Amino acid sequence: MEVNLERQNYTYGEIINQVEKWKIIYNDITGKDFVLHLKIFSDKYDEIIIFGCGSSYNLSKSASFFTKSMLPGQSCLALPSSELLINTDTYINENKKYLVVGFSRSGETTESIKVVRLLKNRRNVTTFTFSCKENNTISKFSDHHFLCRGVTEKSIVMTVSFSSMLIAYCMILIKFLDKKKMLEEFKCLIEYLNANIAILYDDIENYFKNNGTFNSYFVLGSGFNYGLAVEADLKMKEMSQTPSYSYHLYEFNHGPKSLINEESLCLILTLSKDLFKKEEIIKEILDLGSKVLIIGRGNNINISDNNLKYLFPDFNFSFDIVGSFINIPVFHILAYIKTIKKNLNPDKPQNLNYTVVI
Repeated sequence: MEVNLERQNYTYGEIINQVEKWKIIYNDITGKDFVLHLKIFSDKYDEIIIFGCGSSYNLSKSASFFTKSMLPGQSCLALPSSELLINTDTYINENKKYLVVGFSRSGETTESIKVVRLLKNRRNVTTFTFSCKENNTISKFSDHHFLCRGVTEKSIVMTVSFSSMLIAYCMILIKFLDKKKMLEEFKCLIEYLNANIAILYDDIENYFKNNGTFNSYFVLGSGFNYGLAVEADLKMKEMSQTPSYSYHLYEFNHGPKSLINEESLCLILTLSKDLFKKEEIIKEILDLGSKVLIIGRGNNINISDNNLKYLFPDFNFSFDIVGSFINIPVFHILAYIKTIKKNLNPDKPQNLNYTVVI
């Protein structure tokens, strides 16, 4: 019997099984005993600051947009941990009240730990951190902490930890706001992806076989999806060493399209209902010779082209942000298969360490 070595490493398992971890988180947050973290959002804050490093910073960008969309009028800012550490007094005013939310997979990232230690004794600051490793340092200095159970990764590149911490934050805020329909739709999302993620892998693998490779990679996303676009770009860089770029959908026309050619692949993340003239942008990218992958096909996108493929064309969610989580396994699998095609080891990305300690 032939052994498929392509699927015999940590990274593959963590990508394919990540939705099972989302289910654990969903059950933890929707359980009757989950009350502690909800109280955090009860206070009125002048500003919510969300921070992290690397993938956790990209996560913070999407979490910040989500916070603003769920709490109209609430000021919310995403920052790299180092920026908040270096310029603390610029961002933290002693006369204002803050909720500072941090993400760290291991809970041992130097800059992130220093942030919570620095803010620990400030009476106008409440800290709330997320991690995927038990008994970590960051939790010891945080006012509140949420552990994504069972999400400890062996791989250096963040995949399941990224999606799990983001979905945990979103679900906690949704539960606090008592948005039952939205919370129920997250359950539907988990069921849908659980049933389709293996099919998705095969679909993307066949795409590579039928369309050849690409030498540059562009990811476009707006709103909540912008943070995901930056993360998709980072995954491709980290794992496959492919030149990769990420932009807001409409910013792509303001210069970056000069890089597009026949050897490019452009991934367009799920398109929200509020976007305008999206077909024109897609057609222009195709006219420049790039291959295009679009996740979803809703909102009257009716373009047919030999260089265009739709992934998950049948998915349909009432809430755009819930549907946005569909993007994550797509860009994980794309980066993973590209890495395999280049005969690189996804478990051992070049020049990277599991945790950055300075």
